[in-house]
Amino acid sequence: MPRQNIRSGDDEWLKEPDDLLSDSVSSNRRPPARGVATPIDEAAESAASANLESGTESGSTPMQSYLRHLYHLGLLTPEQEQATTCMLREIEDKLVALLAKRGVELVQLRSEGVEQRGSTGACDHGLIIARAEEIIAANSLSSRDRSSMQSLLRRFKEQRKKLIQCNLRLVIAIAKRFRNPSVPFIDLIQEGNVGLMKAIERFKPQMGYRFSTYAYWWIQQEIQLALRRNDDLVRQPANVQDDLRTIYRSIAEVKAQGLPASDDNLARHSGLDLERVQSLLKLPGPTGSLDDPVAEDQNSTRLDYAPADDRYNTDELVINQELAQRLREAVNRLPPRQRTVLSLRYGLSSDRDCSFRIIGEQLGLSQERARQLHSDALRQLKRTWR
Repeated sequence: MPRQNIRSGDDEWLKEPDDLLSDSVSSNRRPPARGVATPIDEAAESAASANLESGTESGSTPMQSYLRHLYHLGLLTPEQEQATTCMLREIEDKLVALLAKRGVELVQLRSEGVEQRGSTGACDHGLIIARAEEIIAANSLSSRDRSSMQSLLRRFKEQRKKLIQCNLRLVIAIAKRFRNPSVPFIDLIQEGNVGLMKAIERFKPQMGYRFSTYAYWWIQQEIQLALRRNDDLVRQPANVQDDLRTIYRSIAEVKAQGLPASDDNLARHSGLDLERVQSLLKLPGPTGSLDDPVAEDQNSTRLDYAPADDRYNTDELVINQELAQRLREAVNRLPPRQRTVLSLRYGLSSDRDCSFRIIGEQLGLSQERARQLHSDALRQLKRTWR
């Protein structure tokens, strides 16, 4: 399935009006090369700029710097993409063969978890580069072999970097579909970049399909895994998470059209039932840490602005503890029967108060006598307290 066909169904949500980065991007952006897939270029630019408007983290300096750098990079035509992937795979096979001659086992170059995800026989490019650099730094090669490995390693890094940079806009366009308040958008982009690099490691050009078609699934998979790992403290079913993402995306699209984000508009735009939308919107929002800074240029945290709870007032706690200690000392100085009556009456020795009738039954006294002992004990406490 070609890349254009994959994106054709997403043109509606990719075309959102936004001029937030138009000045900074248009002034520094190079014109696209001849034959470049312009729908992808427009999709990535629209996705990134729309996120700058909708997300709180997208207005930060790192996000703007990343986007400005991104739009200086060109795109690959289908022919260039096929040639780059074939050359990268050819250089990788030569490097692996040279490493195998130097005693590096193929298992040591495999990515962790590849066997569980499928028997692809893929090697971790980071491990290949690390092992090759270790062998070169050890000075155990002849000058000819050393020069050959250095040349292969340099070309391998160049082709890999070229393939990564030319598909970064695809990552942004896919990450835009999974915007979530609990995960910053820049983190979703980074997780998508990890999926892009995994796709480069596992892609086989001889299969005949486009690299962007293959990478689409890996990028989407890593972003979904990141959302599950960074989910709220209260875990929600997968169908609830999917519906919530649909509602969040519908809210942004409805607001972009100038309409109020009412339940009826969200239900009509998302295709969900009205009762379903209302029930999902009543769910508690994402949790946040009280130690998070209020703003990036401030040292204050949310905890600094949280109202103090009277139950945890330090001064009152100290005063109450001192009063309780003095009360226990005063009660212990009373005669045994009066001390027992007070303890039972006010629950000093148990969790519940007792009436004079119950006190009299426990001590073998009448209800009136228990009341008299209670009055005598209070008078003695008042004199002691003074």
